Amino acid sequence: MKDVIRKNHTIRDTLLQVMIDNTGSDMYITAWVHPAIKIGWELTSINEWVDILTPQGTLEFSESIMTEPQHLILKEKQNLDFSFSFAERRFRVNISFQMGNYMVVLRLLSSDIPNIEKLGLTDIYKDVTKLGQWLVLVTGPTGSWKTTTLASMINYINETSKKHIITIEDPVEYLHEHKKSIIEQKEIGRDVPDYTTALIGAMRQNPQVILFGEMRNKKEMEMALTLAETGHLVFSTLHTRSAAQTISRIIDTFQETERDQVRLQLADALVAVFSQRLLVLQDGSGVQMAKEILTNNSAVANLIRENDLHQIPTVMQMGKREGMQLLEDDIIRFVQLWQITLEEWYKYANNPKFVRDAIE
Repeated sequence: MKDVIRKNHTIRDTLLQVMIDNTGSDMYITAWVHPAIKIGWELTSINEWVDILTPQGTLEFSESIMTEPQHLILKEKQNLDFSFSFAERRFRVNISFQMGNYMVVLRLLSSDIPNIEKLGLTDIYKDVTKLGQWLVLVTGPTGSWKTTTLASMINYINETSKKHIITIEDPVEYLHEHKKSIIEQKEIGRDVPDYTTALIGAMRQNPQVILFGEMRNKKEMEMALTLAETGHLVFSTLHTRSAAQTISRIIDTFQETERDQVRLQLADALVAVFSQRLLVLQDGSGVQMAKEILTNNSAVANLIRENDLHQIPTVMQMGKREGMQLLEDDIIRFVQLWQITLEEWYKYANNPKFVRDAIE
């Protein structure tokens, strides 16, 4: 992939290197304050050798990492997401405006794609990658490693199967090499104008596996269901709190007259929903992923068709032999192992009473 970062920018290069050397996860560039990096879960100001940034300074930093076409998009939409490489590391970037000034948030991406075992995921994450079709969703709030989980699953397919894989991302974060599979990564704004256009094109490009970053609207949800029904294994994400809410969100996106048909499609096409949260460890040394796992068996499919979604958590509790679990199952385990504090689990549990009763 061609780097978009422009050369000969000493301050920018130094700041990016500081972020790499200190394993900072994020960097914040904004006017009238020193640059700051997030190490662990705390912000650290870079103020020893860098002056407070002026509006001109944030503008120059922004221009140094954008191409001219990207800058035009930013001025038109006032928001821009993209990625670039520096010193053999990948960065994801968002540039926007505040009080009329440029602001930049950078995330340092892992240099390697973590495997499924390293992320602490169960064998079900591997099992769904072996299917010939259907829809797989990874959900959770921003910063819950949805992209990382998807990358690990795509990498597993790439290492174990001979398939044609297309990813459609905004932006591309993890770079995949061709292994057993042929993998093609398309970035919104660079290779394709939007998800819908890319998905229409993908149907003519004969992939067995399609990943697109997020189902944001009705059209994209329609296309995901259609692709899953027509022999493709489809991966995507949603910003939802639980498996049941994920299904409800998809159905509610459609008009009331369309929902019965969508329920039938979803009951037949959906194979799994993985919902995730990152919880800060009690000693502050890192984070632990809590997972909710729903697999679509006959009971779940029937609840979707009959619109009895409120019963899905009960079916998940009874489906542990099939690998299902509630988010609270992981949270309770972390609390009992003294890995997270009581305050931490309370922020993320979908059913705090369930956790409290189990702990007591």
